[in-house]
Amino acid sequence: MKRRRWIVLGLLLLTAGVGFAFLDPDARLRGWIGGEPFFQGRSATAWSHDLGQADEVKSTATRAALSEGKGEALPVCTWLLERSPNPVVRARAADALKQMGAEGEPTGPALLKALDDPDPVVRGVALQAVEALAPRLPADALPRLIARFPEVESIRIVAKFGPAAAEATPRLVELIKHGEPTVRFQAVRALGKIGPTSIPLVPEFLRLLANDPNDKVREISAEVIGQLGPASAQKYPDVVPALAKALNDPAWNVRRDAVRSLGQLGSLAKPVLASVKAREKDDDERVRTAATRAVRQIEGEGN
Repeated sequence: MKRRRWIVLGLLLLTAGVGFAFLDPDARLRGWIGGEPFFQGRSATAWSHDLGQADEVKSTATRAALSEGKGEALPVCTWLLERSPNPVVRARAADALKQMGAEGEPTGPALLKALDDPDPVVRGVALQAVEALAPRLPADALPRLIARFPEVESIRIVAKFGPAAAEATPRLVELIKHGEPTVRFQAVRALGKIGPTSIPLVPEFLRLLANDPNDKVREISAEVIGQLGPASAQKYPDVVPALAKALNDPAWNVRRDAVRSLGQLGSLAKPVLASVKAREKDDDERVRTAATRAVRQIEGEGN
């Protein structure tokens, strides 16, 4: 008899719980008891339920509502990203933060922490969100991103900080000798974005331009030399001859960026003007177009 009473009591409690959940679909009481953040009168638990829906239409609508809520929805998104046991919910919360763009800036620390999430999908979405926020991230963002090198996504994000990422230079210098071409490419590109402090590395860029087996790496090396401007050629006399030699590279993209960089050097490239003019008859139209513009720049006729 006693056992039957316990079973009946359990069924009554279960029925009451189901009924209460039906009467409180926004999980307000649970959210209040748990100290959860609210958005649009709904607790984080309620938003978690909707984000985790298998129905793609419903979950997408939920993400849209959160991202459009911007600052008001930040506490809920952050709470879900940090506390939800469901990786699908965490990933979708990170995606909502990514869609907020600059409005999501206060969530920078939570997104950086999510870069170490045990779920690869969550980590990937968090990386995209961090990239959308760079360089409006907290002061500890750079060291945390640098620690993730040689991950190419992290290198690409660091490049967005421009000159402010100078502390990454030593690690990036190591990576321009990495065995993976994509890593070398992103490292050279990031050093170019860091700017004038990378001028002492011009000899390394010239080495890559002349010898790297990957045309994308040779291309970005030529591009970065031009980005650094006349100061690179003034300090290193080998710059102009090396770029002129690259005008004969078998890859059209390398020839194009070499001719572009010679144009950016202006009058310093006059000794090789004939070689630049010869590229106006290049087999590739993109190289020809770049050469015509470079000739005008070298001759002092502007762009």
